[in-house]
Amino acid sequence: MLNKIKKILACVLVVASVVSMAVKAIDNTKAKQIVLSFWGTNLPYQFALEGVAEQYNELQDEYEVVIDKQDAGNYRTWMGARLAGGNASDLLATTIVYANTDASNGYLYDLSKHLNEPNPYSESGRAWKDDFAGTYLTQVAYANDTSKFYCVPTSTVSVRIAINTDILTENGIEIPTKDWTFSDFRRISEKLEAKGYTALEIANAKYINYMVSWMIDIMMSQLKYDDITSYDVNENGQVETEEIVRAFTMEENPLNLSNDTDLKEVMEFLKIWSKYWGMGFNSRDDTSENFLRQTVPMMFCGSWSVSGVELTLNNENPEADKTNPYKAFNYISLPFPRLEKENYIDAESSYTFTNLKSGLPLQELGEPSGCFCIPKATAESDKIDGVIDFLQFFTSAKMAGYMAKAAFEIPVIKDVEVNEKMYDYLAPENSESIRMRFNLLNLSDGVAEEYHFKQVQMYLIDEISLKAFCKNIQNKYLEVTELLKEDNGWEW
Repeated sequence: MLNKIKKILACVLVVASVVSMAVKAIDNTKAKQIVLSFWGTNLPYQFALEGVAEQYNELQDEYEVVIDKQDAGNYRTWMGARLAGGNASDLLATTIVYANTDASNGYLYDLSKHLNEPNPYSESGRAWKDDFAGTYLTQVAYANDTSKFYCVPTSTVSVRIAINTDILTENGIEIPTKDWTFSDFRRISEKLEAKGYTALEIANAKYINYMVSWMIDIMMSQLKYDDITSYDVNENGQVETEEIVRAFTMEENPLNLSNDTDLKEVMEFLKIWSKYWGMGFNSRDDTSENFLRQTVPMMFCGSWSVSGVELTLNNENPEADKTNPYKAFNYISLPFPRLEKENYIDAESSYTFTNLKSGLPLQELGEPSGCFCIPKATAESDKIDGVIDFLQFFTSAKMAGYMAKAAFEIPVIKDVEVNEKMYDYLAPENSESIRMRFNLLNLSDGVAEEYHFKQVQMYLIDEISLKAFCKNIQNKYLEVTELLKEDNGWEW
C-alpha cells in the first residue's frame, strides 16, 4: 500500500512539474504590457492613439501597447507624483516645460543616442532625428544641455477659424480661401452682423485663454519684431529659453516690451477687434455647441475642435446629444486671416501696422504641442526596448499621416499627408517660425502663465491701460528670467 501511495505521489509531482513548466512557457510568451498615458477630452485624438496602438500590436507579439486617458485637469499633478514615486506609466504625454522640469529632477530617460540611429519604421534610411521637420525636434532639446533629448514631438498645434459655408451662401456672402486677409474677414463679419449674427465666437472661455494668447503669437509672427537673428545666438533657427533670458537680462540693449511699438500695435489691434467677439473677451462656454447648432457662423478654435465637429456631424461622437441631434451642414477650416498694412475695421476706420513682414508663408504656430517622454524607471525595466520601438513606430511618416487624418493633427514629421481641412499648416522645411512667446510658456510655471493671461483679460476689458499692461508684463518677464539666469548660472 505504501509503495502504491509513493507511486501516486510521484505521478502527481511529475504532472505538477509538467503543468508548472507549461504555465511558465505560456507566461514567457505573453506580451509585456506597455502603458501610454495622456490627458485630454479630444475623442478623435484618443481614438487615433488607440488605432496606432492596435496597428503596432498586430505587428509583433512581444509587447502590447495600452492607451490610458487621464483627467486633463489633474494630469500634471498625477504625472509628477508618479514620476517622483518611480511608478509612472511606461510612456507619458508631456510638454516642453514639463519635460525640462522632470529632466532636471532626474526622472526622465535621455533619447539622444536613439535619435542618432535610423528609425526602423522610416523608409528614408536617415537618422531618426532627421525625420522631424523644421525646428520641431531642436525645440524640445533639454534647456540646460541641448545635446540631450528627454522627449520627442509628435504634432504641433493648428489654430483655425471654422466657417459654416451654408450660412455664408444663404446670405449671399462669398466663401473665403486660405489666402484671406483680415480685411476679408471683417467684411464677411460685417455682412453677418447686419443679418443679426454674432459673427465670431472663441472656443475657449476661461480667463486662462490660450486662444487669445495664440492670436497674439500669430499676429506677432507677421511683424518684423520677431526677426530672430537678433536673439538667435547659436543660429539654429529658434529662440530657446537661454536666449530669451539673455535678451531680457543682458546689460546692453535688453529687450523691453514696454518700449516695443510692435507689441503695442498688436495689443491695440486686439483691443479693437475684441469688441466684436461674442460676449466680449471671454466669448462663451458653449461656443462649439453654438457652432454645431448653427447659431454662430464662425468659430475661432484649435484643430481638435474641428475634429470634434467632424466627429459629431458624422454621428460618430458617443458624447453627442442623441435626444436633440445636430443637423448636418457644410463647413471649412481656414488659418488665421493674414494681416495687411491697412486692415479694414468698418466703414469709418481701419488699422495700420507699421512693421509687417512681406512674402510670409502661412504660419504654423511653430511649437510642438504633442510630446512624449520615457520615465527613467521604464528605462531600467525589461520593457525599454519595446517602448522605444513603439515611439519610433508612432513617429514614422505612416503613423504621423494616420494621426493627421484621424485626429486632424498637424504632424512634425517629414513626408506626411494631412487631412484636407488642415493641410495649409504643414511646416516649411527651413522654418524660422519660432517666436518669443508672450505667455511665459517656455520660461516658467503655470503661475506666471496665468498672470499673463489675466493681464490680457484686464487690458481688454479696460481694467488696466495699455501702458500698465506692457509694464506689468515686462516686470514679470524680468522676474522670471532673472530667476532662471541665477538658477542655471548663465552668464553672457
